[in-house]
Amino acid sequence: MIPALRLLRSDLRLVRRDAMLFFYLIAPLLLISAVWFGVPAVNDVLISYFAFDLSEYYGLITGASLLLVSLILGCMCGFMMLDERDEYLIQYYAVTPLSRRGYLVCRLAAAVVLSVIYDAVLLLCAAPAPISIAQLFYLLPMAALEAPFIALFLVAYAANKVEGLALTKGAGLFVAVPAAAWFIGSPLKYGFAIFPAYWVYELLKLGHGGQPWRALLLMLAGTGVHMLAVYVLLRRFLRRQD
Repeated sequence: MIPALRLLRSDLRLVRRDAMLFFYLIAPLLLISAVWFGVPAVNDVLISYFAFDLSEYYGLITGASLLLVSLILGCMCGFMMLDERDEYLIQYYAVTPLSRRGYLVCRLAAAVVLSVIYDAVLLLCAAPAPISIAQLFYLLPMAALEAPFIALFLVAYAANKVEGLALTKGAGLFVAVPAAAWFIGSPLKYGFAIFPAYWVYELLKLGHGGQPWRALLLMLAGTGVHMLAVYVLLRRFLRRQD
């Protein structure tokens, strides 16, 4: 526990000094504010001038916002890990009481915890459409696992922080591409099921009126896909690290 607290204290100092990491930490709050105040205002303008009601896509907007929050936090965690790998700090932590396993647990757990906090605030306070408590508990596990998935994607495929910055654009596709399933009917939409983010969109599209058992199945399947993706990327990162 003490080594983990020391790592956390070191992280807080690093985020305070590094402008980019600090921006990543507060960016979800800016996004939440934009969704909270911006979406209703934009919808009013669209209805007044173009007779277009954006409320039909509130679920899609909520899903994209939720995943973007996790994407931002995953990128922050990934950049911290890339920095530490470049400076050989991961090898240092491996021979300390923290150990490499403890280091990875702390890094990925921090990404999950931050995602849960920010995503819960977004869903409870800023979501354009009301979110039920059941939906909240179904969505949070998948959204929270999106952050370590993105972090591990960066450290598994980027050789340094410069390549990591380039890969963030590719990471954004993990959020954007599955959104297309919102506009595609069955069975073609199931081709997007390989993307972890797809299951978040699908659960939100089901809405309040769907059968509870179907929502539970979607959550279990989506959480399983996320966990599998995290496991595969973690194995690749460990092979590369060795």
